[in-house]
Amino acid sequence: EASTSWYNFLKKWKSYYRLGLNQDSQKAGYFVCEIIDYIDGMKNILARGGIEFLAVLLGITISLWVEDWRENRDVQLRIVEDYVNIQEEIKSDIINIDNIIGLVKKQILHLEKLIKYSKKEIKFDYNDITANLKEITSPTFFGTQTGYNASVSSGRLNSSQNMSISNEISLLYEHYYKRLNANSDIWDDRMLKFKGEHIIEFYSAISDTTGINDPEIKTAYYNKELKNALYWILEYPKKLYINRLLDTRHQMIVTENKIEKYLIAKWNASGSYCL
Repeated sequence: EASTSWYNFLKKWKSYYRLGLNQDSQKAGYFVCEIIDYIDGMKNILARGGIEFLAVLLGITISLWVEDWRENRDVQLRIVEDYVNIQEEIKSDIINIDNIIGLVKKQILHLEKLIKYSKKEIKFDYNDITANLKEITSPTFFGTQTGYNASVSSGRLNSSQNMSISNEISLLYEHYYKRLNANSDIWDDRMLKFKGEHIIEFYSAISDTTGINDPEIKTAYYNKELKNALYWILEYPKKLYINRLLDTRHQMIVTENKIEKYLIAKWNASGSYCL
């Protein structure tokens, strides 16, 4: 009796679907229609018990399929949310990295000017040298990874139906961000060494203007070791770090644009980011 009810329910579902009254389960309904048509064609061959068994089996199969479809749909919806969150973080990071690039370029100018003084290409000026020494630092970039880490830890990023976007995101975070983080650490360490071993002699002049004209400061500034140290510290931001920043920024733009195009296409197709 239960199996007969299942079969009748499925036939009713078929008729509803063909009338267009069951749009929420369109894929499952299409599958049911084909199976019911096949069962109807086999009535003269199969015994009633066989038909009822197939109806029960079909009902169970469809229930499992619908549940799996719903779970996958929920995952894909969450992935879209991940993409939105990651995109917002990348936009914020682009603003941040642009600021860091500007600061690094200023550092290069300060160091180049100090080298000109050390080479006596510019007449020694206590005030200007001290002002430039005060500005020497190592502005570094470390990107935001909250949205990316959440998506990776949940396993959703690798379950996307559009893996080209997930791969682009992974390239940004796993290659460009990690490489830039390593280079940022190197520059920070190099700057600490530079200041601790070479700029320490000028701290009194930097912090106390009354000692600026001390002849010892001038003698120390023309020291060969300081000149070499200035070239050493300049080399890193000018020849390496600035290029790492620009490479990372380029990948950030590529990734953000790809996410944006995907979200726009999804919105235009359905009027929302939903599947």
